[in-house]
Amino acid sequence: MQRSDSPWADLVDAIVEQRGRIEVKPSDLEGRIIQHPLYRTTFVMAKAQGAIDWFNGARLDSPQGKSYAIHSHHIFPQSALYNDGGYETDNHLHKKVVNEIANRAFLTGDSNLSLSNQEPALYLANIEEKYPGALAKQFVPNKPELWQLHRFEDFLAERRRLISDAINGRMKELLTEVKPPKEQTLQDLLQVGESPLVEYKGSLRWDYRLQQKNPTLQKVVAKTVGGMLNFEGGTLLIGVADDGTVLGVEQDFTTLERRRDQDGFEQALINTLEKYLGVEYLQYVRTTFEKINGKTVCLVNVEASPKPVYVSEKKEGVLVKEFFVRSGNTTRPLDMQAAVDYINMYWE
Repeated sequence: MQRSDSPWADLVDAIVEQRGRIEVKPSDLEGRIIQHPLYRTTFVMAKAQGAIDWFNGARLDSPQGKSYAIHSHHIFPQSALYNDGGYETDNHLHKKVVNEIANRAFLTGDSNLSLSNQEPALYLANIEEKYPGALAKQFVPNKPELWQLHRFEDFLAERRRLISDAINGRMKELLTEVKPPKEQTLQDLLQVGESPLVEYKGSLRWDYRLQQKNPTLQKVVAKTVGGMLNFEGGTLLIGVADDGTVLGVEQDFTTLERRRDQDGFEQALINTLEKYLGVEYLQYVRTTFEKINGKTVCLVNVEASPKPVYVSEKKEGVLVKEFFVRSGNTTRPLDMQAAVDYINMYWE
């Protein structure tokens, strides 16, 4: 099949042909619950706006362990709506309204549990006072008159509008971008420092502390790449110390069994990722090399994976799987429950 010269335009044409329009209308959210694709889209948009937990201030794009796993929170509690709001639990249409996307916010686990069944009129004002702008980042109308139980459906209507406006605004930005974003150079990545999308590693196999080969360091690199695959992608620089000092990968060359050069290093890196992550994920990893001050740095560009990626290793004959994500400028493991919550949120 021939590649299109205008893939964005072709995609838009296909969507318009299928559903008649590209924009999202508030009515598209009406009666939609968390299984609908717009729920995931709402979460992505909230993260893009820098959404935080309403009670501890933690950013929602950096979950850290079970207590900070993302939960879906009913802004108007189900119990209040069923007990005092006139909605009936055995009415299918009522259940859809109560559980609608527009009545859902995103909080970390501990905060969601601590809220219990408080009505929004009792807690939203405190949130806005403690974290100004936190409500807007999750498209919650800052209109106290709509936080009353008897105004629930007016609240839903206003929040549907805010969510659809945010999605359409982002779509407009994407569709009007004619030039692809400039790819960051090695100098750019060294200047910006480590972040959720940029990580430095001094080497693949050479242990600078022991001044000798240390193959266990290869798993550390695999963990970082796995964390980026499970997040939003990123770039790993091998041959750069944590403080940004360029070390180069030439010391790694000396540890290689066969070709002690750039090609040999690249093959060792590929073998490492294949061993710990799986060959099917190599398609989301691209390796390039750049020289600076006579030293070679390996740039590992990672795309976000379409499904969860585990770091696997045999220990005493048993295959052990670990799940890592990027959190701030580090790569963190998640325990079993936190990993399940994260996976359900990101790959629902």
